[in-house]
Amino acid sequence: MAKRVVEEKISLNNNTSGMIKTAVAAGAALSETISYTVPDRSELILNPTDFVYLKLATTEPAEDSRVVIAITDAMGRRERVLADTIYAAFKTLDDATKKFYVGTRVAIPADFLIKVKIAPVTNGTVVAQMIYAISATLVYETLD
Repeated sequence: MAKRVVEEKISLNNNTSGMIKTAVAAGAALSETISYTVPDRSELILNPTDFVYLKLATTEPAEDSRVVIAITDAMGRRERVLADTIYAAFKTLDDATKKFYVGTRVAIPADFLIKVKIAPVTNGTVVAQMIYAISATLVYETLD
């Protein structure tokens, strides 16, 4: 039987296997708080209509805390910034007119990482209280 390519709409979220979350202290420099490595033999595609939602802690970072979403190669030598804005831009999930959309098509190859970095102004982040969602399309070949 021939292999076939599958394009599956997914949401990277708290239940996603392989998602790494890290607490960030208040007043810290820009630090990685969420990262996900694209699985072997697959590709993650972010389309202009895909969105990013973040709720980083019950004691939330200040609205003007800096948030960066970036893609890095497996070795961490190259980085492409997809967004560099304030935390308030990522806090809406229910209102389609206020969601943070990726805005461009980006193909992320296997073993590359998508990272969310934050520079909290007043309060640090608490790993157990992070809620996040990144909509995307996972492209992979079937095993058969």
